[in-house]
This record gives sequence, structure tokens and C-alpha cells, in this order.
Amino acid sequence: MILSPLRMPVWFLDWWRLFSSTSIIFPTVIQTFYHKYKEEHPADWPPLQCLSFHQDHCIPWILTWDYDIKQEAVDYPMELHRIVRVKWWDAFDPKKVHKPTTLVNSPTTEQTEYAKLQAKAAALEKELTQLKRRAAAFDDSQDPYEDNVDLEFFSYE
Repeated sequence: MILSPLRMPVWFLDWWRLFSSTSIIFPTVIQTFYHKYKEEHPADWPPLQCLSFHQDHCIPWILTWDYDIKQEAVDYPMELHRIVRVKWWDAFDPKKVHKPTTLVNSPTTEQTEYAKLQAKAAALEKELTQLKRRAAAFDDSQDPYEDNVDLEFFSYE
């Protein structure tokens, strides 16, 4: 599965392009948050800003569709058209939306992943030190080929 920079499947971005929410349906309180969010999180493609806003703040919306039979001209056959509408979910309390956080205060996912990897590396290094101490107990071996053993092979550096 190919993931986008927002950690979503690429097919979902195509779906979002066709059936996404729009900032026009936001109540005024949410509109204010959204405009601040757009300033703090610039994007090359405006629908990505709306998508990340929905993702970061768990903003719901209602998507409905209906079908309509139309005839474009007298000589044309009847066609089935899908009509898609989006609207704000009135039962959602806008007070549940948190104010946007600045990029400086919140660590990025890369920073978080880097910290996790550093912690794992430290744990592995500690484990390696313990294994070397255990191996040191067998240093008085009478093996004639022991001098040719490459101990750096076990190094994780």
C-alpha cells in the first residue's frame, strides 16, 4: 500500500478530491480555527490543508449523494448522474475543536521516530555491553584459532 505524506493511502487522496469536506460548511468558530491553521500549515494543494485540518482535529462532516436521471438534449439518451453534497454535522459541538498548535511546540513525526530509534540504539548498546561481559568469562580458552576471531563483527556502530 502506497502512503501519502499524510500517512494515508493514495486512493484516499483521490477520494478526498472528489468527496471531501469544504471550509464553506464550517461554523464561524471552526472557520476562525481553520484560517489560523492554514497560516501555520502551508500546503501546495489547498485540499491537503483541509484534509490535515480534519485529520488533526477530528472534524466530522456529512456526505450525501443522490441520483438523478437527466437528458442533456432531445436527441441524447437518458443519463444517470450522481449528485454529491456535503454539510456540517449539527450535532457536533464546535467547542470540542482545539485551537491550532504551532509547529514549534509540537514535535514532528520524524523527531518522534528519531527519539524512539535513539532509545532503541541505547538499549541495544547496553545489551551488547552485557553480552561482551559474559563472553569475557570464556577468554581463557585453549582454542588455537581464537586469535583470528573478528570481535568487531558484533559491533552495532
